[in-house]
Amino acid sequence: MSSKPWIGSPTFILVMICLIVLPEAANEWSLSGDFESSSGPYLPEETLIHPKTGAMVVASVNDVPIYDVEIERYLQRLNVFEDLPEATLQVYRSTVMSQLVRRQVILSYLQTTEFRASEQEIDLAIAEVKNALNARGKTLDQFLLEGKADLSMLRRNLAWKLVWSRYLESYLTEANLRRYYERNYERFDGTTRRVSQIYFGDPSDPKFDWDVAFREAVFLRDRIQQGQITFEQAVREYSQSPSKDDDGAMGWIKHHGPLDPRIHEASFARPVGEMVGPIQTKFGIHLLKVHEEKRGDREWKDMEAEIRHAAAAFLFAHVADRHISDASVYYFGEEEGSEIDPTFVRRFSDEFISP
Repeated sequence: MSSKPWIGSPTFILVMICLIVLPEAANEWSLSGDFESSSGPYLPEETLIHPKTGAMVVASVNDVPIYDVEIERYLQRLNVFEDLPEATLQVYRSTVMSQLVRRQVILSYLQTTEFRASEQEIDLAIAEVKNALNARGKTLDQFLLEGKADLSMLRRNLAWKLVWSRYLESYLTEANLRRYYERNYERFDGTTRRVSQIYFGDPSDPKFDWDVAFREAVFLRDRIQQGQITFEQAVREYSQSPSKDDDGAMGWIKHHGPLDPRIHEASFARPVGEMVGPIQTKFGIHLLKVHEEKRGDREWKDMEAEIRHAAAAFLFAHVADRHISDASVYYFGEEEGSEIDPTFVRRFSDEFISP
C-alpha cells in the first residue's frame, strides 16, 4: 500500500484533449517541434534532441515524437502546480505525457478512417493560422520559434482538431447522448446516496501507519462479508470517527461535491445496500456502505453540455484503449503515468476536453 495518500486511481480514466488552433491562444499554445524518432527505446541523447529547436523527445508513437516542452506547456496552462513537491509534480508530468501519447494513438487510427484530414484541408488550416497571426503583426515562423515548434508538428495538431471534431460530431448524437445518460444518470441529474463509513486512523498522528490501517480495513471488511459482524456493529466497535455514535453516518452524497473525490466516486461504485472499500484518501482509510438512493430532478437542457463533455472523454478513452496495443509506443527517460490526485481530475477535464 502506497504511503502517498494524495495519489490514487480514479474510477474513470483521466482524459486530456488539446485543440490548438484558435488565434487567441496562439501565444500560449505554440507547439513543440518535429523530429523522427528511432523505433527503439535505447538511443543516444543527441538523437532525442530536436536539431533546430532543442526540444527533448520523451516518448514516441509510431515514430511520432512527444516532446518535453509540450508537457511543460500543459502544466503552465493549467496553472495549478506552483509549490507542489517534485515527486507530486512528476506524477502530473507523467499523466500529461500519457494523455499526449494516447491522443497520438487516436490520431494515427482516425487518419486511416473516413474521418481523416487530407493534406489539402491541413494546408487550408495552416493558411488560416497565418492570416490570424499576420493580423496581429506576427509571422508563422515567429510563432513556431517562440514555442520551439516546427511546421510538421503544427500540421499534426491541426489534423487532430479536424479528425477529432468530425469523430465527435458523428458519434455525439442526441440519441447516443441520451443512452450515455441513462447508463450514468447519477453523474448528472443530482442523484444522492445515503452513505455511512468505518474510519481508520488519522494521518496527522505520528503513530499512524497506512499499511496497517489498510490491512485492518480489509480484515474487517472480510468479517462483515462473511457475516461474523454487521456493518453497524463494526462502526461502533472499530470506527475512529466521531460519527461512530451516529452509525457512521456521512449523510446524503452526490457524485460530485466537497468531499474527497474518491469518497464521491466510491459512493456510486456499487449497488445500494453493498459495501465499498477500503478507500484511501488524504484523511485516512474508509469502508463505506450505501444505504439508499434518491434520483435527481435536473432537466435535460441543464445537463446536456455536461453529458456531452463526459461522453467525449469516454470516447477518447475508449478509442485509445482499443488501439494503443496496435501502436509502437516508447518512453525515453520518462515513465508512463495513469494516476493523478483526483482533486484535479475535473480541472484537467475542463481544460482539455473540447467536443
